[in-house]
Amino acid sequence: MKIKAAFFDLDETLYPLGNHVVSLVGEKMNRYIETALSIPREEVSSFREQLYRKYGTTAKGLVVEHGVNLTDFLHYSHDVDYQQNIVPSLELRQALASLRIPKYILTNAERFHATRILKQLQILDCFDGIMDVFDTFPETKPSPEAFERVLWMTGLTSAEGCVFFDDSPMNVETAHDLGFYAVQVGKRETINRGDAQIDRIEDFPSLDIFARNH
Repeated sequence: MKIKAAFFDLDETLYPLGNHVVSLVGEKMNRYIETALSIPREEVSSFREQLYRKYGTTAKGLVVEHGVNLTDFLHYSHDVDYQQNIVPSLELRQALASLRIPKYILTNAERFHATRILKQLQILDCFDGIMDVFDTFPETKPSPEAFERVLWMTGLTSAEGCVFFDDSPMNVETAHDLGFYAVQVGKRETINRGDAQIDRIEDFPSLDIFARNH
């Protein structure tokens, strides 16, 4: 299979699972929900989990079920310190530079957050574009319509020949079903449907699909 393009998730894919920045963003999300929706602090985590399982993202659930302003929620939640938690990886930069095909970010976050993360990782210039939640909304990953919207935006007629990287099993499985070569990054949960799994994003050049394209 000749590779036409590669799509990368952002958070906990281009940097490791469990990074503290995710905890900081989660705390801000909890604080927003507690204040805006008057939900007791001890119930916020289970509330968010229910929305995530139902919609694929907390943000979409808040908009659909509670009329929350998406921009306000995301800007508040992503106002955290990246510099103390996101460490550049020269290995990742070199791997991306060696991949001479169009490369895109596909994230359920917003573009400002994505840009800040990529600048901190020192790989912003490695990508040809960023597709964020506002590009696909009201759909978000793992909705098939979100992936189809992104293919349309990049001028691709199908997922055939496209590689997709994400830490979320739900997102990987949907991408696989649509025809992407879908790769799970990290070991969050075991995927039922997918094409490959790597421990770190830096390991992607070792995948057979890339070896066959050289």
